Amino acid sequence: MADATDVAYMERALNLAVKGRGRTSPNPLVGAVIVKGSRVIGQGYHRAAGRDHAEIVAIKNARGGCRGATLYVTLEPCCHTGCTGPCTEAIAAAGIKRVVYAIKDPDPRVHGKGIRALRKAGIETVGGVLRKQARTLNEQFFGYHENGRPFIVLKCAQSLDGRIATVSGDSKWITSTKSRRLTHRLRSEIDAVVVGSGTVRHDDPALTVRLAKGRNPYRIIVSSDMKLPRKCQLLQNNEDGRTIVAAACDADRQRLSKRGSPIIFWRLRRTKNGLVDVTDLVRQADNFGLRSMLVEGGAKLATSFIEAGLVDKFVIITAPIIIGKGVSAIGDLATKRLADAVQFERHSFDSSNRDCVFIGYPKGRG
Repeated sequence: MADATDVAYMERALNLAVKGRGRTSPNPLVGAVIVKGSRVIGQGYHRAAGRDHAEIVAIKNARGGCRGATLYVTLEPCCHTGCTGPCTEAIAAAGIKRVVYAIKDPDPRVHGKGIRALRKAGIETVGGVLRKQARTLNEQFFGYHENGRPFIVLKCAQSLDGRIATVSGDSKWITSTKSRRLTHRLRSEIDAVVVGSGTVRHDDPALTVRLAKGRNPYRIIVSSDMKLPRKCQLLQNNEDGRTIVAAACDADRQRLSKRGSPIIFWRLRRTKNGLVDVTDLVRQADNFGLRSMLVEGGAKLATSFIEAGLVDKFVIITAPIIIGKGVSAIGDLATKRLADAVQFERHSFDSSNRDCVFIGYPKGRG
């Protein structure tokens, strides 16, 4: 059982860590609090990749010096040199005598080594305080290091009977404005949003962050035939150069690039049945440096990711309407027995205005 005081200060550190959401990738969200006696003398969080880590920010902000103080940090301090120096060395140099951390860093450059470095320097360490909360906060970071590929979220907005559009293709808007804000927040926290070319043709999405604060992710169009409309937002409104066309055929790069800023192109493999190989897509995304992906549509693409066992988290927003015949959210998974259906290790339901939000982590993931 963790000490109540340690829990209280770790909660404070976790609340600080959240402030960096959407800006730290490929680094994790980290918060730090320095306590001397019963007084907080310094605190901070990792604001963005390449900037000071949370521990360094807290040490720099500390009033009256850190000698003899306790540091509360949501992730094991790093012990290697990247864009910044080792936090373990800075902690020891500051004279901190005790470090309480929530969870070990899954990065093999750090995992356990940071703790050993602190102990070697004569610093007392206590681990596992609010471990579950700390892991959930950085599920993308942990998922990437544990699976060796980007953490993948599948999101869909559907009716009660599992439709994402009517027979005519009308889909705006199935869910409420509040639910659409949730989608924009998800985009702001992810490295790339992925849609199929069918979604581009029918919905002409922008895939930018407008109803929430945060940066725009990369925007990936997946296509097997390169039948993209002459005019679409993803190709025309590409001033930030973040649109990627991932095709299982040779793209007319010159024609597409004339529409706006240069497009990034990936050549994808096909599966044995001629479909886009989403495993190859994920491999190329990993090589490109993406650590997380949000699959938004359409049904064929969603089905391919599920069939490949690549979905780590489902976010399904259901509106209280019944459409009847229409476009299904998910296609045929060839499920013969209920025992073969997608099962979940853990899940939750929440409300979003009139809608219901299901968040689930399939077995073997999350």
